[in-house]
Amino acid sequence: MSDFILSLRQYPEVLQIIGVIGFSLYITAFTLLQTGRICGNSIGYTCFVISAASCVLISLISAFNLAAFLIQTSYVSLGLFGLSRRFVIHKLRQSKSEPEPLRQSFAAMRRQARQRHRTGQPDRQVARLRSMTSSPQY
Repeated sequence: MSDFILSLRQYPEVLQIIGVIGFSLYITAFTLLQTGRICGNSIGYTCFVISAASCVLISLISAFNLAAFLIQTSYVSLGLFGLSRRFVIHKLRQSKSEPEPLRQSFAAMRRQARQRHRTGQPDRQVARLRSMTSSPQY
């Protein structure tokens, strides 16, 4: 690993380009966030920030700056923590909500239809189909 870092120090132009790519990722993510095209707590935004911070962190090999190092390391650490947290929560929700057998869901649909019929509420799907097929009145 240290050999790789030493070899990267020989090419400061490449490290600077990687840093500029990180800057571009930061600006792109922030622009998408401010224009409403991406949500601030989405996986996409988190991946943008982790990638940008990683690029800037790599670029610090040639010109180390402690404050920048701490900021970028924090972004990467917190971003990875957030992604892993989302993954664990998603897996827990999947394991708790076992899918119902098909016959039980059909039984529930029949009960709902009977209840609507008793209360006089039309079935939404049937009402929508009737409105679509009814002939226009002139």
